[in-house]
Amino acid sequence: MNAPWNERELRRLITKACTALAQKNLVSATDGNVSARLGPDRVLITPSGISKGEVTELNIMLCDMDGRKIRGRGDISSEVHVHLAAYRSRDDVGGVVHAHPPTATAFTFAGRENLLREPLIPEVVAQIGPIPSAPYMTPGTRALAEAFAPFVKECDIVMLSQHGAVAVGKDPWAAYLRMEKLEHFAGIVKAACELAGDPTAIKRLNEKQVDDLLASYGKGKLSAKKENDADGSDALVEKIASEVLSRLGRTG
Repeated sequence: MNAPWNERELRRLITKACTALAQKNLVSATDGNVSARLGPDRVLITPSGISKGEVTELNIMLCDMDGRKIRGRGDISSEVHVHLAAYRSRDDVGGVVHAHPPTATAFTFAGRENLLREPLIPEVVAQIGPIPSAPYMTPGTRALAEAFAPFVKECDIVMLSQHGAVAVGKDPWAAYLRMEKLEHFAGIVKAACELAGDPTAIKRLNEKQVDDLLASYGKGKLSAKKENDADGSDALVEKIASEVLSRLGRTG
């Protein structure tokens, strides 16, 4: 994939996304990282150990597709391999945002991450689709990147269980907007569950509503995932998780 932006523009978009992450409280302290695909074998990424609110165009680093630093001061983010997994998995990905959105992440701690895959909010169904959760792996490791990779092949947002979330897009700002929508979505679902008193009581979109949504938008990420198809969705996620965990076990 040839990047639609030049390096200067990509640095600006990364900085814009970092500022928004900090302002929207989607990260804290030095958490999170943002990257952009510069070329077939070059990636721009935020450095380790810096508040996203303090990122400037000048301190964004350049690395290769193995995560080795090419240019820039400081250390490459420890989560670089998650970003690289997204770029390797899909040619259409031009930007990656990893953050710790508090409400969305809380769903994975509470064991309620399956709610994020259900057809609940029209805009999320049509524009993003189901949001799966990759199994927990130690943050900053290649194991986490390997656990994440199968999910991002099909989805634009992937939860990292008990850790955070990753959103991808055509550029860093598009990825950021998906991250913002994720946290807004999670906040609505949390409030709905509290008001209903039971997660099973909140309203889902039915099969016809989902079909009408996708027809109205012209395209959608949620293909044939209806309210009564939760078992199939669960089975897919469990299958991917099982395969990843098995492979990691064999490789040590």
